[in-house]
Amino acid sequence: QNNVASPTPAAPPTPTSPPTKLPKKQPDEPPSPHEDAYKSLVNFGTTDDNKHDPFRGVDLVIHRNGEPDPCSRQDVTPEEAAMEDDAALSPTSLALLHAVDNLGGRKKPLDMHIKYDVDAMITHALVVGKGDKSLLQGRGESCGPTWEEKNHYIDRLPHLKDTSISTMIKFCDMGTDKTPIQLDHEKLSIVPEIGSMPCHFHTREGLRITSLEQLAQLARAAKVPAGECTEDERNPDGTCGTDGEGDTDSTTVAGGRRELHLYAVQAGRQFIFAPKYVGEIFELPHVKVPQDLPVWLEVISLKPRVLDVFNFFDRAESAAIVDKAMKETSETHRIKRSSTGASGYNVNSQRTSENGFDTHGKQAQAVKRRCMNVLGFDTYEESLTDGLQVLRYNQTTAYVPHLDWIDDYQKLQEHDFDTEHMGSNRFATILLYMSDLEKDGGGETVFSHGWPPGQAEEDHVQFKDALAALRESGDVEKILKRDSWEEKMVARCRSRLAIRPHSSRAVLFYSQNPDGTPDNNSMHGGCPVVNGEKWAANLWVWNAPRGGFPGSPKNQHVVEKNRAAGKAPEDNQKKASFTNTHADEKMKNAKLYFQDTFWGKLGVGDPALNVNTYEGHQWNVKVDEKTVKTFVIDKRPSQPYVI
Repeated sequence: QNNVASPTPAAPPTPTSPPTKLPKKQPDEPPSPHEDAYKSLVNFGTTDDNKHDPFRGVDLVIHRNGEPDPCSRQDVTPEEAAMEDDAALSPTSLALLHAVDNLGGRKKPLDMHIKYDVDAMITHALVVGKGDKSLLQGRGESCGPTWEEKNHYIDRLPHLKDTSISTMIKFCDMGTDKTPIQLDHEKLSIVPEIGSMPCHFHTREGLRITSLEQLAQLARAAKVPAGECTEDERNPDGTCGTDGEGDTDSTTVAGGRRELHLYAVQAGRQFIFAPKYVGEIFELPHVKVPQDLPVWLEVISLKPRVLDVFNFFDRAESAAIVDKAMKETSETHRIKRSSTGASGYNVNSQRTSENGFDTHGKQAQAVKRRCMNVLGFDTYEESLTDGLQVLRYNQTTAYVPHLDWIDDYQKLQEHDFDTEHMGSNRFATILLYMSDLEKDGGGETVFSHGWPPGQAEEDHVQFKDALAALRESGDVEKILKRDSWEEKMVARCRSRLAIRPHSSRAVLFYSQNPDGTPDNNSMHGGCPVVNGEKWAANLWVWNAPRGGFPGSPKNQHVVEKNRAAGKAPEDNQKKASFTNTHADEKMKNAKLYFQDTFWGKLGVGDPALNVNTYEGHQWNVKVDEKTVKTFVIDKRPSQPYVI
């Protein structure tokens, strides 16, 4: 199900076995056949340092995607909180084991489960559970959909006719008409005993949970914050120090229990950071950058959701990206007057900057992969990213406020941009600033619906007052026409939320809400440059495969209309072949690389290499690790290359 039309609903992955009714609690149920393997996997009881269940004393706290406040937490009885038997499994472990038993049958080895199985295990443990009890209070009923939900297919499943299920199931599985189809859709595991698609789970910092071993490590880390006693030094209730009557660690939470916060993301949707206040910090140790500098986010604004990304890239990378853009000669990628729109090259009188694209340069690829890592993707997928757009703003040039989310409400394009349902569109943007501008030099990125951080409501400057102050200052009277859109932009830039550019600064903002609707608060523009020259770049990340790539969603009625009219499909994929003719002895041991990634041997006697690729892709032939020939894919649908 790669090319899917919006009107056609997407079915959940086919169950490997038919779901059954929720079982009643059995008093003498045999132990799980996976218990020993589970204990080994989560490192429970394998050494003296890990003699406790990793989840003992840790409560799971669940947030809906993008929400700073939790929607539910683990239901812990006084008896469970007082458990002292080191050899006993915690309620969390028992619930996970029960999910494992139901997921793949009791015969499937635990180490054969993949991340999609883990999604289903956690979802089941939280809201389905065993008998009349799951891990979350009220079976997570308070974690239901935040959108209007009608005619959900789950309500029509016959095996659930007389069963009460948690509304969180309908949060995780938004339904057949609201779930974008990702390239890994068929790999999803269904929630045992229900038959629905599960959530996937992330930490506050965006790290996706992909294994039970990783989940256990996070639970142990929650029990032992920096500077406190080790897990082995803790009392059975999780406290440090004596039996509770003497001195205890002052940072131990009430009851000695700890919290592990997980963020539930709907099937087919992407993780969104959940900031609570301006100035909040998100440390991202899993993101690696040159020189191994620490990467962290700092919240600039809650509405729109805008965050500074520190140490995302350095000046050397910045210079390399600008240098490549200046040297680019291909018509589709060279620096030229910026265009707008979903299709074709359309010059907009209110976008006077210049831009070019770097789709597969070495630095561009490194930045794109890093961006996906920051955003919480655990794998890189080229079809979810645009090329790196490199921008140059000379004096007076600017871009009127706009949304990065592409508007096609009338569904006139073949591509389905409707992300509230099954479409794909620009989801998040990372802006990279590559030059320094002096104070009042302009060139800011302004969010026209936002206000300066920390500014009290009574201090907000209205547009007419900002425009009057600008004219009184005389700062732009010699370079901008009175009453021009550029002059009005400067007034907005000096009164609204404006991000001042400086070299190596990176900023993240979102164009979609967690439910896929466009975030109209993300409207932004490029302020006119008053003094100097501004270089910047941006990377758009999509919520699902973008147009022209396999798996991108389609408006089937437009596709059928265009095919009937004889129009070619909107597909950018090209076919290329690489052949060694044996004519050049120097190519005897040639190898083919995509950029710097080895693809295959292309020496004498080696078969031709055939690839599916895209315009702008760069393929290198190397001999003894040195590039001896480079091919850049052009517009032709089929392209033979020989050496």
